[in-house]
Amino acid sequence: MSAPEPPAERAAGVLVRAALTLYPPAWRARYGVEVLALLDDSGGGARAAASLAWHAVPAWVSPPRHLHGGSARMRSSLATTGVAWALLAGLGAVFAQLAQAQPASQGATLAQHPVIQWSYWAFDGCVVVSVLAVAVGGVPLWLNMLRTAPRRRETAWLLAPVVVPAVFLLAAFAIGRLAGRAGPAVVVPSRSGSVAVLANGGVGPWWFLTLVVLGFAAAVLSATGPAVALRRLRPEGSAIVLATRAAMLAAVTMGLAGAASVVAALGLYLWAPADAGYHEGWQLAVYLPAVLLAVAVAIVSAARGLRSARPTAAA
Repeated sequence: MSAPEPPAERAAGVLVRAALTLYPPAWRARYGVEVLALLDDSGGGARAAASLAWHAVPAWVSPPRHLHGGSARMRSSLATTGVAWALLAGLGAVFAQLAQAQPASQGATLAQHPVIQWSYWAFDGCVVVSVLAVAVGGVPLWLNMLRTAPRRRETAWLLAPVVVPAVFLLAAFAIGRLAGRAGPAVVVPSRSGSVAVLANGGVGPWWFLTLVVLGFAAAVLSATGPAVALRRLRPEGSAIVLATRAAMLAAVTMGLAGAASVVAALGLYLWAPADAGYHEGWQLAVYLPAVLLAVAVAIVSAARGLRSARPTAAA
């Protein structure tokens, strides 16, 4: 009888296996056993698990070509692009609430620096085009998978983009009503503060932060549902090609919307009045890298899917 595994080694093994689940299924099927054996022999711990988890990102963004056929690469690209697009949409919603929806504190700034207003217009136009691209390219594929889903589990995943946002909006409405009844936030106009404090929609900064976290969770879950359905149902044909092409347009236009929001955020940081709440450097330090990372993942992944769609369409 073998000796029981020490608790530390057992915990390390759990971390490694958890990190391995972050990889695409095709990657795990090809390399999972080898990676586990290698880490077991080398006594991999928390550091090895963290390194393994970090390298899951390029496995999704740049999946090895020999592990996927053309349709599989398009499905993988759509899954990654969808999650990145959802995160960009969440960032755009936060930007719109804290910047674009606060004209009262920006009137003189917009008049003196029209580049901010132009950035708002560019942001709105690009978001509209991006959403239309998602609808035109994604709805036919979504309906096709919904019709062919063999089990309720796949149907539930496919309904996530409809059900999850609806639940979030109901929760946001309820929180708004409860926070409003608790009493309006008192803001001293002459005192400078964070924009999250001055422009939180009347629910207070902590409730607003709660809504932001719930919103991002809802966005990720909404995009994860179709991604799981793509992996399980494995659709092919013209619908997946159309969705892949539309994903490229959606990624590019949402990336342009993100760029416009960055220009507007920088303009407000430089030129807005002190009491408008846009002069805290940590806001840009969080927002800019998040937008750039999500844009890069969305466009790179969409481009890889588009290259895979060319031979499929020509065949």
